[in-house]
Amino acid sequence: MECLICSDPIRHAHLGVNSCRACAVFYKRTADAKRKLKCKGGSGECRKINPKTSCRLCRYTRFSEILKSAGGKIVDIKAGIELTLDDFNVDSDETIDSTFLSHESFYDCEPSTSRTPLLDRLRKGYSLMCLIRYSGEIANRSKGDKQTEIRIGKLVLVRASYSTILHHTKLCREGVKAFANQAFDDFRELDDESKEFIIETVRGCCGTLDGAYRAAHHFPNKDDVRTPGYTTYMDFNNLEHFFADCTDDVDCAKIISECRKGFEKTGKATHRYFKKINPTDVEFLALLGLSLWNDEIPNLSERVHQISMRYRSLIMKELHSYYCQQGKTDYAVRIGHLFCVLVHIQVSEILNFHLRYLAHVKTYKNNSISCSDRVL
Repeated sequence: MECLICSDPIRHAHLGVNSCRACAVFYKRTADAKRKLKCKGGSGECRKINPKTSCRLCRYTRFSEILKSAGGKIVDIKAGIELTLDDFNVDSDETIDSTFLSHESFYDCEPSTSRTPLLDRLRKGYSLMCLIRYSGEIANRSKGDKQTEIRIGKLVLVRASYSTILHHTKLCREGVKAFANQAFDDFRELDDESKEFIIETVRGCCGTLDGAYRAAHHFPNKDDVRTPGYTTYMDFNNLEHFFADCTDDVDCAKIISECRKGFEKTGKATHRYFKKINPTDVEFLALLGLSLWNDEIPNLSERVHQISMRYRSLIMKELHSYYCQQGKTDYAVRIGHLFCVLVHIQVSEILNFHLRYLAHVKTYKNNSISCSDRVL
């Protein structure tokens, strides 16, 4: 089934019609608020151009038409002024995306039959990764974090800081490991040494890809904002806040300068390219799986080489099936763009590695450096 409003795949009906939860929540809250809406395109035909349009009036009108044809209750909303969202605190009705993957996706029902069983396991594995990170980061929050809270739908983010990034990096590492265990049977059967080698090799790239995915969703209009943790954000225009809890003997000005140089060189371009390509949830899962079994992994052993090549082939095969299910036949260029996303992510990982390095290596004001007790 698919949502009759936005065309997203669904497993359950909402409000008595074939609609996704996001569209149903949007309709109900808009109706309850009785706010005036304005068509973004001015013609009332935004859905004909793009079924996933962000135009509230056209989305609401479409839902009303579906309800009317099904004999449901309609609430009339007159056209009027356009509603706006705050730059950071976004209304939850606009950010509940039925296809966006998060820790809540772990509790979704699995399809009984599927042409893409590996992609389904990747979905479950990624949602488990999100759940681990979410739980660990929430448990580690302090009272002071409340002052920096911003709400993105149901998720409350707080500003990232120097003192928390190491903890969040470790949680991400454990999340990637749980993702691999959940999604790939052969990974679970590997010896511990091979598992650790793979996770250490790929955790940076997987984390950077995940961060780009969530930053593009949470902050689509802000190229300078990143999500270094699952529940944290960082504004590169205001890195002073990130390093505010450093000790006095650390040369924060030098660290901030180096971080900004790296960000301007690679970070912005990666974020913009990711947003331009805008991978779907399925494409993102495929990229995450390919990141795990990347080109460096086969060098570990002949057995790992065979496993890696087999999974890469399966991921691509199921991605082809996904495109066919979507009615797309000419998707070679699209796959090329997705591989370019991976290249951008690998380059951007240099910046993220630099950040993690600076988080556990103290740069002192006398230009000397010293490793701290904490190890990534």
